[in-house]
Amino acid sequence: MASRFCLLLVVVLFAVAESAPNSPVLGGWSKWKNADKSVNEICKNLQPEVESTLGRYFSPFKALTYQDQLVAGWNYKIKVYGGVNKLVIMEVHQNLTQYDSLTDVTVFPYPNANF
Repeated sequence: MASRFCLLLVVVLFAVAESAPNSPVLGGWSKWKNADKSVNEICKNLQPEVESTLGRYFSPFKALTYQDQLVAGWNYKIKVYGGVNKLVIMEVHQNLTQYDSLTDVTVFPYPNANF
């Protein structure tokens, strides 16, 4: 009896998960999505901190794609175009009061990048 209940529970949970593919899963990263206005706003707010941390100036500084993760707030991984041949990867935490904090940043050479 218990094994039938467990099997039924697994089937129901799988069906619910499949019926809502775009809903956030607590702790899970989303698929990569095209950056929108709110993600570019995060980048704009944190650009001075990114430049200070890396000791480099970036122009332009435009978000390309991002992933998000629902936690106590949101975590973001954001790929940012930082000018010719520069790709900046930002990791950001946005707490429940919408305060953005930079948790990690790296710049990579991105050959032939000129968007």
